[in-house]
Amino acid sequence: MANLSVLMPVYNASHYLSNAIESILLQSYTDFELIVINDGSTDSSLEIIHHYSDPRIKLINNPENLGIVSSLNRGFSAATGTFIARMDADDYSLPNRFMAQLQFMDLHPEIGVCGTQFRIMDNSEVRMQTSTLPLDPDILSCSLLLNCCLAHPTTMIRRHVLEKLTGPLYDPSYQHAEDYHLWARLSEITRIANLEECYLHYRHHNDQISRTKGSEQLEQADRIRLDLIKGLGIVPTQEEWELHLNLCNLRKSSELSEREWIHKLLHINLITRRYNQVALMLVLNNACRG
Repeated sequence: MANLSVLMPVYNASHYLSNAIESILLQSYTDFELIVINDGSTDSSLEIIHHYSDPRIKLINNPENLGIVSSLNRGFSAATGTFIARMDADDYSLPNRFMAQLQFMDLHPEIGVCGTQFRIMDNSEVRMQTSTLPLDPDILSCSLLLNCCLAHPTTMIRRHVLEKLTGPLYDPSYQHAEDYHLWARLSEITRIANLEECYLHYRHHNDQISRTKGSEQLEQADRIRLDLIKGLGIVPTQEEWELHLNLCNLRKSSELSEREWIHKLLHINLITRRYNQVALMLVLNNACRG
Protein backbone atom coordinates (compact mmCIF):
# COMPACT_ATOMS: atom_id res chain seq x y z
CA MET A 1 0.00 0.00 0.00
CA ALA A 2 1.51 3.32 -1.10
CA ASN A 3 2.05 6.16 1.37
CA LEU A 4 0.78 8.73 -1.14
CA SER A 5 -2.15 8.61 -3.56
CA VAL A 6 -2.12 11.09 -6.45
CA LEU A 7 -5.48 11.90 -8.07
CA MET A 8 -5.36 12.95 -11.73
CA PRO A 9 -8.68 13.39 -13.59
CA VAL A 10 -8.35 13.33 -17.37
CA TYR A 11 -10.74 14.61 -20.01
CA ASN A 12 -9.53 15.11 -23.58
CA ALA A 13 -6.04 16.13 -22.45
CA SER A 14 -4.02 14.37 -25.14
CA HIS A 15 -1.90 17.44 -25.96
CA TYR A 16 -0.43 17.67 -22.46
CA LEU A 17 -1.09 14.32 -20.78
CA SER A 18 2.27 12.64 -21.39
CA ASN A 19 4.17 15.52 -19.78
CA ALA A 20 1.81 15.50 -16.80
CA ILE A 21 2.08 11.74 -16.21
CA GLU A 22 5.85 11.68 -16.64
CA SER A 23 6.29 14.58 -14.22
CA ILE A 24 4.68 12.36 -11.57
CA LEU A 25 6.48 9.15 -12.48
CA LEU A 26 9.83 10.98 -12.30
CA GLN A 27 9.29 12.36 -8.79
CA SER A 28 12.24 11.94 -6.42
CA TYR A 29 9.77 10.50 -3.89
CA THR A 30 8.63 7.14 -5.23
CA ASP A 31 6.24 5.56 -2.70
CA PHE A 32 3.02 6.62 -4.41
CA GLU A 33 0.15 5.40 -6.55
CA LEU A 34 -1.04 7.53 -9.46
CA ILE A 35 -4.80 7.18 -9.81
CA VAL A 36 -5.77 8.35 -13.28
CA ILE A 37 -9.50 8.86 -13.79
CA ASN A 38 -10.35 8.90 -17.49
CA ASP A 39 -13.58 10.88 -17.62
CA GLY A 40 -15.03 9.65 -20.91
CA SER A 41 -12.32 11.17 -23.10
CA THR A 42 -13.06 11.13 -26.83
CA ASP A 43 -9.51 11.93 -27.97
CA SER A 44 -6.41 9.73 -27.61
CA SER A 45 -6.06 10.25 -23.84
CA LEU A 46 -6.90 6.62 -23.00
CA GLU A 47 -4.33 5.31 -25.48
CA ILE A 48 -1.70 7.59 -23.96
CA ILE A 49 -2.48 6.30 -20.46
CA HIS A 50 -2.24 2.68 -21.66
CA HIS A 51 1.20 3.47 -23.09
CA TYR A 52 2.63 3.52 -19.56
CA SER A 53 3.33 0.18 -17.89
CA ASP A 54 4.44 1.59 -14.54
CA PRO A 55 2.72 -0.53 -11.83
CA ARG A 56 2.12 2.58 -9.73
CA ILE A 57 -0.55 3.73 -12.19
CA LYS A 58 -4.16 2.81 -11.37
CA LEU A 59 -6.66 3.53 -14.13
CA ILE A 60 -10.32 4.26 -13.48
CA ASN A 61 -12.49 4.51 -16.60
CA ASN A 62 -15.72 6.44 -16.15
CA PRO A 63 -18.58 4.97 -18.23
CA GLU A 64 -19.30 8.47 -19.55
CA ASN A 65 -18.21 12.04 -18.92
CA LEU A 66 -19.17 12.59 -15.25
CA GLY A 67 -17.29 15.83 -14.57
CA ILE A 68 -14.38 16.63 -12.29
CA VAL A 69 -16.30 16.36 -9.01
CA SER A 70 -17.56 12.82 -9.59
CA SER A 71 -14.19 11.82 -11.03
CA LEU A 72 -12.29 13.06 -7.99
CA ASN A 73 -14.73 11.39 -5.62
CA ARG A 74 -14.29 8.09 -7.48
CA GLY A 75 -10.53 8.52 -7.33
CA PHE A 76 -10.56 9.20 -3.61
CA SER A 77 -12.68 6.10 -3.00
CA ALA A 78 -9.99 4.02 -4.70
CA ALA A 79 -7.07 5.71 -2.92
CA THR A 80 -5.10 3.81 -0.27
CA GLY A 81 -2.48 6.40 0.72
CA THR A 82 -1.99 8.13 4.04
CA PHE A 83 -1.64 11.34 2.03
CA ILE A 84 -3.70 12.47 -0.96
CA ALA A 85 -2.17 14.72 -3.62
CA ARG A 86 -3.78 16.41 -6.60
CA MET A 87 -2.50 16.77 -10.12
CA ASP A 88 -4.11 18.02 -13.32
CA ALA A 89 -3.65 16.42 -16.72
CA ASP A 90 -2.39 19.61 -18.35
CA ASP A 91 0.16 20.70 -15.71
CA TYR A 92 3.71 19.69 -14.81
CA SER A 93 5.01 18.89 -11.31
CA LEU A 94 8.67 19.60 -10.60
CA PRO A 95 10.70 16.52 -9.52
CA ASN A 96 11.02 17.35 -5.81
CA ARG A 97 7.43 18.42 -5.25
CA PHE A 98 6.22 15.40 -3.25
CA MET A 99 9.44 15.15 -1.24
CA ALA A 100 9.26 18.81 -0.24
CA GLN A 101 5.61 18.63 0.77
CA LEU A 102 5.98 15.42 2.76
CA GLN A 103 9.04 16.74 4.58
CA PHE A 104 7.19 19.94 5.47
CA MET A 105 4.14 18.05 6.72
CA ASP A 106 6.34 15.70 8.73
CA LEU A 107 7.92 18.73 10.43
CA HIS A 108 4.51 20.37 10.94
CA PRO A 109 2.00 17.70 12.03
CA GLU A 110 -0.63 20.38 12.67
CA ILE A 111 -0.77 21.16 8.94
CA GLY A 112 -3.50 19.14 7.24
CA VAL A 113 -3.26 20.70 3.77
CA CYS A 114 -0.09 21.83 2.01
CA GLY A 115 0.04 23.66 -1.31
CA THR A 116 2.91 25.28 -3.19
CA GLN A 117 3.55 28.22 -5.45
CA PHE A 118 3.11 27.67 -9.19
CA ARG A 119 4.44 29.16 -12.40
CA ILE A 120 1.97 29.99 -15.16
CA MET A 121 2.82 28.83 -18.68
CA ASP A 122 1.08 29.42 -21.97
CA ASN A 123 0.55 26.84 -24.72
CA SER A 124 4.02 27.56 -26.09
CA GLU A 125 5.64 26.61 -22.75
CA VAL A 126 6.53 30.26 -22.16
CA ARG A 127 6.74 31.02 -18.43
CA MET A 128 4.55 34.01 -17.75
CA GLN A 129 4.54 34.66 -13.98
CA THR A 130 4.94 32.98 -10.59
CA SER A 131 2.26 32.96 -7.90
CA THR A 132 2.61 34.68 -4.53
CA LEU A 133 0.07 32.72 -2.50
CA PRO A 134 0.01 33.27 1.29
CA LEU A 135 2.26 30.99 3.34
CA ASP A 136 1.20 31.49 6.96
CA PRO A 137 -1.77 29.33 8.05
CA ASP A 138 -3.50 32.20 9.89
CA ILE A 139 -3.13 34.55 6.92
CA LEU A 140 -4.28 31.84 4.54
CA SER A 141 -7.36 31.01 6.60
CA CYS A 142 -8.40 34.68 6.69
CA SER A 143 -7.65 35.08 2.98
CA LEU A 144 -10.26 32.45 2.17
CA LEU A 145 -12.89 35.01 3.20
CA LEU A 146 -11.93 36.86 0.02
CA ASN A 147 -10.63 34.37 -2.52
CA CYS A 148 -9.36 30.86 -3.12
CA CYS A 149 -5.68 31.03 -2.17
CA LEU A 150 -4.51 27.48 -2.85
CA ALA A 151 -3.74 26.06 -6.27
CA HIS A 152 -5.66 22.78 -6.43
CA PRO A 153 -3.11 20.79 -8.50
CA THR A 154 -0.31 21.68 -6.03
CA THR A 155 -2.05 20.41 -2.91
CA MET A 156 -1.34 17.48 -0.60
CA ILE A 157 -3.77 16.54 2.18
CA ARG A 158 -3.66 14.16 5.13
CA ARG A 159 -6.18 11.40 4.60
CA HIS A 160 -7.34 11.34 8.22
CA VAL A 161 -8.30 15.02 7.91
CA LEU A 162 -10.40 14.35 4.82
CA GLU A 163 -12.14 11.50 6.60
CA LYS A 164 -13.43 13.94 9.22
CA LEU A 165 -15.61 15.64 6.60
CA THR A 166 -19.25 14.65 6.26
CA GLY A 167 -20.82 13.98 2.88
CA PRO A 168 -18.89 13.53 -0.37
CA LEU A 169 -15.33 14.83 -0.46
CA TYR A 170 -16.16 17.13 -3.37
CA ASP A 171 -19.68 18.60 -3.39
CA PRO A 172 -21.54 18.28 -6.74
CA SER A 173 -23.29 21.61 -6.11
CA TYR A 174 -19.89 23.30 -6.47
CA GLN A 175 -18.94 21.68 -9.78
CA HIS A 176 -16.89 24.71 -10.92
CA ALA A 177 -15.46 25.81 -7.55
CA GLU A 178 -15.00 22.41 -5.95
CA ASP A 179 -11.53 23.22 -4.66
CA TYR A 180 -12.45 26.52 -2.98
CA HIS A 181 -15.40 24.81 -1.27
CA LEU A 182 -13.14 22.02 -0.02
CA TRP A 183 -10.61 24.48 1.44
CA ALA A 184 -13.38 26.41 3.16
CA ARG A 185 -14.63 23.22 4.82
CA LEU A 186 -11.15 22.02 5.74
CA SER A 187 -10.18 25.40 7.22
CA GLU A 188 -12.70 24.73 9.99
CA ILE A 189 -10.98 21.53 11.12
CA THR A 190 -7.27 21.84 10.25
CA ARG A 191 -4.41 24.20 9.46
CA ILE A 192 -3.55 25.00 5.84
CA ALA A 193 -0.23 26.28 4.47
CA ASN A 194 1.55 26.97 1.20
CA LEU A 195 5.24 26.40 0.58
CA GLU A 196 7.27 29.40 -0.54
CA GLU A 197 8.87 27.51 -3.41
CA CYS A 198 7.33 26.84 -6.82
CA TYR A 199 6.78 23.14 -7.53
CA LEU A 200 4.26 23.19 -10.38
CA HIS A 201 4.01 24.63 -13.88
CA TYR A 202 0.39 25.58 -14.43
CA ARG A 203 -0.82 25.71 -18.00
CA HIS A 204 -2.96 28.67 -19.06
CA HIS A 205 -5.21 27.88 -22.05
CA ASN A 206 -8.66 28.53 -23.49
CA ASP A 207 -10.29 25.28 -22.31
CA GLN A 208 -9.98 26.01 -18.58
CA ILE A 209 -13.07 26.23 -16.37
CA SER A 210 -12.29 29.84 -15.48
CA ARG A 211 -12.76 30.70 -19.16
CA THR A 212 -15.45 28.25 -20.29
CA LYS A 213 -17.60 28.38 -17.12
CA GLY A 214 -16.52 31.71 -15.67
CA SER A 215 -19.97 32.99 -14.65
CA GLU A 216 -20.92 29.70 -12.96
CA GLN A 217 -17.58 29.59 -11.16
CA LEU A 218 -18.04 33.16 -9.92
CA GLU A 219 -21.56 32.44 -8.64
CA GLN A 220 -20.37 29.36 -6.75
CA ALA A 221 -17.37 31.21 -5.32
CA ASP A 222 -19.70 33.96 -4.07
CA ARG A 223 -21.79 31.34 -2.26
CA ILE A 224 -18.66 30.08 -0.54
CA ARG A 225 -17.62 33.59 0.51
CA LEU A 226 -21.09 34.26 1.90
CA ASP A 227 -21.07 31.02 3.90
CA LEU A 228 -17.68 31.92 5.37
CA ILE A 229 -18.93 35.35 6.42
CA LYS A 230 -22.01 33.78 8.01
CA GLY A 231 -19.67 31.37 9.79
CA LEU A 232 -17.99 34.39 11.33
CA GLY A 233 -21.35 35.38 12.79
CA ILE A 234 -22.58 37.99 10.30
CA VAL A 235 -25.50 37.98 7.89
CA PRO A 236 -24.49 40.89 5.63
CA THR A 237 -26.93 43.38 4.18
CA GLN A 238 -26.92 43.78 0.40
CA GLU A 239 -24.77 46.90 0.76
CA GLU A 240 -22.30 45.07 3.01
CA TRP A 241 -22.18 42.18 0.57
CA GLU A 242 -21.30 44.56 -2.26
CA LEU A 243 -18.57 46.05 -0.09
CA HIS A 244 -17.17 42.61 0.60
CA LEU A 245 -17.10 41.75 -3.10
CA ASN A 246 -15.18 44.97 -3.64
CA LEU A 247 -12.54 43.73 -1.22
CA CYS A 248 -12.34 40.60 -3.36
CA ASN A 249 -11.45 42.86 -6.32
CA LEU A 250 -14.79 42.13 -7.93
CA ARG A 251 -16.59 45.43 -7.37
CA LYS A 252 -15.80 49.08 -6.63
CA SER A 253 -17.12 51.22 -3.76
CA SER A 254 -15.94 54.05 -1.53
CA GLU A 255 -12.96 53.47 0.73
CA LEU A 256 -14.87 54.95 3.68
CA SER A 257 -17.63 52.36 3.35
CA GLU A 258 -15.06 49.58 3.02
CA ARG A 259 -13.43 50.69 6.26
CA GLU A 260 -16.78 50.51 8.05
CA TRP A 261 -17.29 46.95 6.79
CA ILE A 262 -13.79 45.95 7.85
CA HIS A 263 -14.38 47.42 11.31
CA LYS A 264 -17.55 45.34 11.63
CA LEU A 265 -15.77 42.13 10.59
CA LEU A 266 -12.96 42.76 13.07
CA HIS A 267 -15.39 43.64 15.87
CA ILE A 268 -17.43 40.46 15.38
CA ASN A 269 -14.27 38.37 15.20
CA LEU A 270 -13.17 39.73 18.58
CA ILE A 271 -16.32 38.15 19.97
CA THR A 272 -16.42 34.89 18.02
CA ARG A 273 -12.62 34.37 17.84
CA ARG A 274 -13.07 32.49 14.58
CA TYR A 275 -9.87 33.90 13.08
CA ASN A 276 -6.56 35.20 14.38
CA GLN A 277 -7.33 38.89 14.91
CA VAL A 278 -3.95 40.24 13.78
CA ALA A 279 -4.00 38.08 10.65
CA LEU A 280 -7.56 39.14 9.82
CA MET A 281 -6.63 42.80 10.23
CA LEU A 282 -3.65 42.41 7.89
CA VAL A 283 -5.64 40.58 5.22
CA LEU A 284 -8.57 42.99 5.22
CA ASN A 285 -6.41 46.12 5.31
CA ASN A 286 -4.28 44.84 2.44
CA ALA A 287 -7.43 44.11 0.44
CA CYS A 288 -8.76 47.60 1.11
CA ARG A 289 -5.55 49.18 -0.16
CA GLY A 290 -5.83 46.97 -3.24
